[in-house]
Amino acid sequence: MTDWGKVIAFHGHPCCLLAIGYRATKVALGKLGVGGPGHGLVAVVENRTCAADAVQVVSGCTFGKRNFVYRDNGKYVFTFACMGEGKALRVSLKAGVLSREGDDFVTLMEKVANGVATEEEREEFYRRQEPLMKYILEGPVEEIFEMQFVDSEIRLPELCLEMITCSRCGEEMMKDYAFFQEGRPVCKDCSV
Repeated sequence: MTDWGKVIAFHGHPCCLLAIGYRATKVALGKLGVGGPGHGLVAVVENRTCAADAVQVVSGCTFGKRNFVYRDNGKYVFTFACMGEGKALRVSLKAGVLSREGDDFVTLMEKVANGVATEEEREEFYRRQEPLMKYILEGPVEEIFEMQFVDSEIRLPELCLEMITCSRCGEEMMKDYAFFQEGRPVCKDCSV
């Protein structure tokens, strides 16, 4: 199975957003001289779309290994670094790539992604996305992404395994996630 095939199998369907994460990761691994998962690789993803699934599959970075970092910026920006090297490659989608097929296509994509599209709209989206997906996967990389090496020492998030019990719901949580109200530990859900 090809890498693209593995990404589709993991995600469940091909789409242009998945293609963005796939191509960005493949390009970054090549520029960093990393053949595949491993090598102390860290991936920072600044969106929570289908693209993130592709980054995980191709890079081997995952939340569980703590080398897949999510920054809630709403950008198609991906930063890849090899631990301890002090440099990272920032890959960002160029403006206008997603809207190449028109603003109505972006609106259609949103409807499909949010589960409110009719069957006819879904069919239209999957038909119309084919040329965009092909362009993202095969087009000149310099037309699709901005890339720059940046000085950066990305550190893995620390992990605290000490557990504490919420005084309200009785569920355990990692101690560094506890809130204290009136001197008693409460989880995030119970703190509101």
